[in-house]
Amino acid sequence: MRILLSSICLETGTDIQLALYYLKGFLLKQSSPQHFSPKVQIKVFNENQSISDIAKQILNCNPDLVGFSCYLWNIRKTLQVSRQLKRYDDSIKIVLGGPEVSPRAEELLKINKFIDIIVRGEGEEAFAQLAKSLTVENPDLSPVKGISFRRGKCVISNSDRLNLADISIIPSPYLTGLVNLKDRNIVDIPLETTRGCSFSCGYCYYHKEFLGLRFMPFSRVQKEFKMILSRKPREVYLMDATFNSCPKRAKRILKLFIRHNRGANLHVELRAELVDPEMARLLYRANAYNIEIGIQSTNPRTLKAVNRPLNIGKFVQGIQLLNKYKLFYEIQLIDALPFQSFSGLKKSLDWLYDLHPAKVSIFRLNLLPGTVLRQHAARFGIKYQSQAPYRAIKSRAMSKADLKRVEKIQFAMERLYDSQVFQNTLYALRDRAGVKISQIFEDWLVWEAKQKIHGPKYLDELNKKSPQFLEYFCHRHSKADLYYRLLPQLLKDLPGY
Repeated sequence: MRILLSSICLETGTDIQLALYYLKGFLLKQSSPQHFSPKVQIKVFNENQSISDIAKQILNCNPDLVGFSCYLWNIRKTLQVSRQLKRYDDSIKIVLGGPEVSPRAEELLKINKFIDIIVRGEGEEAFAQLAKSLTVENPDLSPVKGISFRRGKCVISNSDRLNLADISIIPSPYLTGLVNLKDRNIVDIPLETTRGCSFSCGYCYYHKEFLGLRFMPFSRVQKEFKMILSRKPREVYLMDATFNSCPKRAKRILKLFIRHNRGANLHVELRAELVDPEMARLLYRANAYNIEIGIQSTNPRTLKAVNRPLNIGKFVQGIQLLNKYKLFYEIQLIDALPFQSFSGLKKSLDWLYDLHPAKVSIFRLNLLPGTVLRQHAARFGIKYQSQAPYRAIKSRAMSKADLKRVEKIQFAMERLYDSQVFQNTLYALRDRAGVKISQIFEDWLVWEAKQKIHGPKYLDELNKKSPQFLEYFCHRHSKADLYYRLLPQLLKDLPGY
């Protein structure tokens, strides 16, 4: 059997798709020359490639089965490619898997006749058993747990499959040589040291797909670090949902990374509340200059509604420790969560900017299939797109107009804070003019709307005009003297941009 595993990726499409390599490694592990010996290929595509080009490249591989890894960002194109594949060759089996299709398997099979099978939840074991079953004529799929498929005009969903008790039985794509670490097109190298999540946030599906928290053995992680880091990659991305959910283990992982590192940066997602002085120091020594911290909101009512615990005091301590070591991190808010109003979001921003963060971002709320929040969206007046990416259109607390204002505020945050051109002046205005940072952002948006700048150098020109905005702001708030006091520092900051 010729099997092609594929995914359509964002941006370059050159990053390693770990899920596909896990499927391939597990599949090959189950094979035997006498009974089941599949030929497995992996082809990853760019979101900018045309549907016909992707379909043509897949058909050139002459596969018997094509398995697609499906996510929020690629489901539309994946379905379009699948439809085209079936038009060219109806004998090809189309199998979908991933977080986008698992919770809506029956719906997708009923609507899209070109899909043959959907693997639900954790896929390695189910896909391997499925592939074996398909090698015989008129296969019986009823024993394969964790799949949905079409039988005649009926859609059948077999019982769920329990997750693997021991994830270490999934072969390492790096230690087995499935991934060519010498490929210079690889942007970063992903690695999974745990699977699952110890939290159950209402807007997230991950914890439902991977129940419980399971760990890769330290011996395996050490071998992977040693091999990966010997290639001197630009960055290693630890894909653990919350890297430091078990602080003691996280510190041990960091020490392993430090021991074998030869200059790579580390990318992790963590909880600031769980950062202590030792962990902050280890993150610094591990070159962890790409850290994601989801806080989502500072409104207790919002956090309770989405089951997102937050210890404010420990969060502040954690951020202060990251600042101490000048690590780069991004604190993430989500716009249209329950009870999250525009004014409340601005309060969150003002509180976060008081901490002098490396970066704050506001993400759009996506009502993902299978999540608790999507199930209860009506309770909170949340309206959302019917198709991926299921963006929230409005909520009881956040109108359509408010969501547009949030997008504009995000633009102001990028220009006045993230670019660092206006950062010192921003805090000086807050302190000396007594104006909240969120209000300065809104004033900047009023000023920016009046600028007649166009073309590819628009953002650079905006930065160069920062002194003009300072003058505008001081005049608007009757603080003309501040302009002359703050202008020298701003002029000093501009060349360093």
